[in-house]
Amino acid sequence: MAELPEITKISTQMRDTLRGKTIQTVSILQEKCVNIPADEFQTQIAGAKVADVRNKGKWIVTSLSNGEQVLLSLGMGADILFFENEANLLEKYQIKLRFTDGSGYTARFWWFGKFALAAADTLDIGIDPFDERFTPEYFANLLKGKKTQIKAFLMDQKNVGGIGNMYMHDILFGARLHPQRKISDMSGDDIERLYKSMVDVLNLSRYKGAFMYENDFFGQKGTYGMDDFLVGYKENQPCPVCGEKIINRKTGNTSTFICPACQKL
Repeated sequence: MAELPEITKISTQMRDTLRGKTIQTVSILQEKCVNIPADEFQTQIAGAKVADVRNKGKWIVTSLSNGEQVLLSLGMGADILFFENEANLLEKYQIKLRFTDGSGYTARFWWFGKFALAAADTLDIGIDPFDERFTPEYFANLLKGKKTQIKAFLMDQKNVGGIGNMYMHDILFGARLHPQRKISDMSGDDIERLYKSMVDVLNLSRYKGAFMYENDFFGQKGTYGMDDFLVGYKENQPCPVCGEKIINRKTGNTSTFICPACQKL
């Protein structure tokens, strides 16, 4: 599932490619993906120009010249693909947005994708680690007074936008924190290590063009691969720090790969 590095890459490509284009039509083949009737969606956005595209956590927000905003969520996976003309259009998609110059993009959702017409401020999402406001001081204040487990807190999009389970394994490993460690039991040094690990892991993926199994806006894959994970998805392999075997520990509704020696509860 696409997370912050992948979403940031796609939204940046969309902004650079689509800004200034005028929307001609939107074709909605699966209405459960949208929040209003298809004909109303068409009426609301046809003739509007793309003013900007940005991400808010895992959502991609397209701002239009008429004041409307299109909110796009890849859900549990999706291909959001640009086309120069309909001759190179994919056969399968749920949404197709076409511009007056003949170009456009399609959205093929695997599971739980959304294409909504709504204001971005209706999304209750925390700022993400790529945001310049996400400073060490901001992060420390965000954790202040909290008593929940650290992984559950970070996975809640209301607290921190954009982080999912894929990068979480190495983020916690880099900070030497067990996923069930309570925030109230964390020291200032723990918080500093966690902030640095979060930024380092996510920036490495961004530098490498995002995850190797995720398509960008032009159908290209990133180069962040399995060799880049330190403990993630490496059960029974030796910890890169101490040599202890990595284990897969169930944590709530998800599982986490950890080193039982480096990440003691």
